[in-house]
Parts: sequence; structure tokens; C-alpha cells
Amino acid sequence: MEVIKINNTRNCDVVYDAGPAGCGELIMNVFLKVKKMSKGETIHVISYDLGAKEDIPAWCRMQGYTLLDVYEEGLLMTHFIIQKN
Repeated sequence: MEVIKINNTRNCDVVYDAGPAGCGELIMNVFLKVKKMSKGETIHVISYDLGAKEDIPAWCRMQGYTLLDVYEEGLLMTHFIIQKN
């Protein structure tokens, strides 16, 4: 997984807290949020699903989006910063 690190993740255009949504539900919800965004905008996805660590990067690769940053907070919370290309 290639991740481009950015310094400031707080200035994202959209923030989506996915809560415990996993697998298909998580990806579908992120897809619907990103679909509404303009090219170049960023979304901050917060997930409590352990499978998201594999699902979100794979989805970004398949869609051609840039995964700018991934970081964990505690044991269960993972943050993803994605840019729509």
C-alpha cells in the first residue's frame, strides 16, 4: 500500500464517520460520499472496522483515488484521507 503522507488532515472537504459499518456497507457509503465530491477534493473517513485497513486502500487503487494518509487512533479507530482524482 502506497500512502502519500500529508501534514494537515484537518482541512478535508468532507468528513465521514463510518462507525462500525464494515465490508460492503462501508465501501458503498464511501463511494456515495466521494461520488458527490469534485475532482481534487478530499474526504476523511473514520472507521471502526478492522477490515477497513485492507478494504479502503484496495478500493482507492481500483477507483484511481489517492490515499493521502492512514493513521490509527487507539485499538479500533482508523482514519483514511482520500483525494478524488
